[in-house]
Amino acid sequence: MRIGFFGGSFDPPHRGHVALARLAMESVGLDRVLFAPVGLQPLKRDRPQASFADRLAMTKLAIAGEKGLELSEIDAPRSDGRPNYTVDTVRALRASLTANDELFCLMGADSFLSIGKWYRAGDLLVTCDFIVAARPGFDLGRIAAALPGSIAVASCDAPEGNSLVLCLRGAGQRESRLYLLPDLMEPASASGIRASLQRGAEARWELEPAVAAYIREHGLYRDSRAS
Repeated sequence: MRIGFFGGSFDPPHRGHVALARLAMESVGLDRVLFAPVGLQPLKRDRPQASFADRLAMTKLAIAGEKGLELSEIDAPRSDGRPNYTVDTVRALRASLTANDELFCLMGADSFLSIGKWYRAGDLLVTCDFIVAARPGFDLGRIAAALPGSIAVASCDAPEGNSLVLCLRGAGQRESRLYLLPDLMEPASASGIRASLQRGAEARWELEPAVAAYIREHGLYRDSRAS
C-alpha cells in the first residue's frame, strides 16, 4: 500500500490541504493519506492559535467523507513537552507499517523551502519518499536549491503521471525520491484565513461549512482585543 503522511498545524484545515492530498493521490497513486495535526512545531516561534484538540476536531470535519483521507494522532503533543520532529514521527509511522508498504511525506512547496533548517533534514529526506506540491508558476528550481548540503540529486527514472521526479542520495548511499507536482490549483492560506476571521469577517470559501461552523461555535481566531 502507498501511504502519504501529511503533517502540519492545520490551523485551520482548509480546502487547499484536501486539494494537495487529492493531487498526490491522483499523481503518485497513493492509497491513503494520513492527516496528522502537529503538537508543537520546532521552527514556529508562536504556538498554533487553536488548541491541538480543536485542530484535531476541525481536521476530522475537513476530511469527512473524503475517500482515502484519514485522521492520525501520531504527531500529538509529546508528554515531555519537546517539539515534534518530523524525522521521529516518520520513523515511528514507518515502524508501524508492513514491509510492503511505501511511505511518502506530503507538503506544499512553500513549506519545503525551509527544509534545510529542519531537525536532521538530511536524514529525514532519505527516510521516506517526498511529494511536494506547488501552484502553477512556482519556480521548481527552488526546490533543489533548498536541499541541505548533505543531499545530492541523482539521476532518476522517467516521471510518473503528471509529476516530475528527483532522486535524492544522502549519507551511506541511502536514496529516496522526491515527486514535484506543479499544478496545485487551490490558493488557500491558513494565515490569510486567520487574519480574515480576526478582522471579524465571515468564514471564507476556503473552509468546509462544517469547519466554519466549528470555528464560530468555539469562538476561534477572534481578536482578543475586540469588545
